[in-house]
Amino acid sequence: MNTYVASLSMYDWPEVRDEVDALWSAIGARLSDAGVDAPEALTRTDRFDDLWTHPGLLVGQACGLNVAEGLVGRVEVLGALDYGVEGCEPGDYRSVLVCRAGDAPDAGGDLADFRGRRVAFNGRMSWSGHGSLMATVAPLAEAGRFFGECHETGTHRDSIRLVAGGGADVAAIDAVAWHLALDHELAVDELRVFGHTDPTPAPPLITGWAHGHLVATVNEAVSAAVAGLGPEVRRPLDLYGYRVRPAADYEVIADRLAAAVAAGYPTVA
Repeated sequence: MNTYVASLSMYDWPEVRDEVDALWSAIGARLSDAGVDAPEALTRTDRFDDLWTHPGLLVGQACGLNVAEGLVGRVEVLGALDYGVEGCEPGDYRSVLVCRAGDAPDAGGDLADFRGRRVAFNGRMSWSGHGSLMATVAPLAEAGRFFGECHETGTHRDSIRLVAGGGADVAAIDAVAWHLALDHELAVDELRVFGHTDPTPAPPLITGWAHGHLVATVNEAVSAAVAGLGPEVRRPLDLYGYRVRPAADYEVIADRLAAAVAAGYPTVA
């Protein structure tokens, strides 16, 4: 009986679900060829924490912040899919800083010009939407504050919509999610990119700690699967390759977050 589960949840938008499934089918086929009883279908759930710590987790895609903090010692890092993010090394990513297209506060472009304004972010445990913005804003904060209001939206897509609709003024959007939005979300037409956060390792693929003996096998399967995909899958996902990487690569995220907190900036508000 198959006891493994798998998930590729970070960029699993409805519009590219078929391509995400095709990616997993390619990975699963190679795992099966290697003698691993991989699940036929991905598990989809809103309860990411439960999935990432599931005892049968064979392959999952987590946020780097989780791997750097709450999942330490509970999962094995496999590597990162390469989405070809501009300005980044393969397997790295960053966030775009966005505001409404017609919004030109003060000097009209730098993050410093948004002091006292309203920020939207997808969630406090998101590096791309919250942590990276916190680290970027920390040097600009005064008495531990920079923005006037903060609005937690739940997803990058909802942050895009909130800023576009005038409910917030600025947001940090995962660059991979931003590319998906350019293809599938009309609200981006109301926004402009005015900056970027610093690059960090992209969301890692992980496996359960108990499956550490399978790390090399899974990495070989993912690498071969991605390399064998056709443009009909690669293009909608902006998928360029796969980079095997150790958990230590993600320590930079914890370090940047700690530096922001040490500077007296524990929240984006």
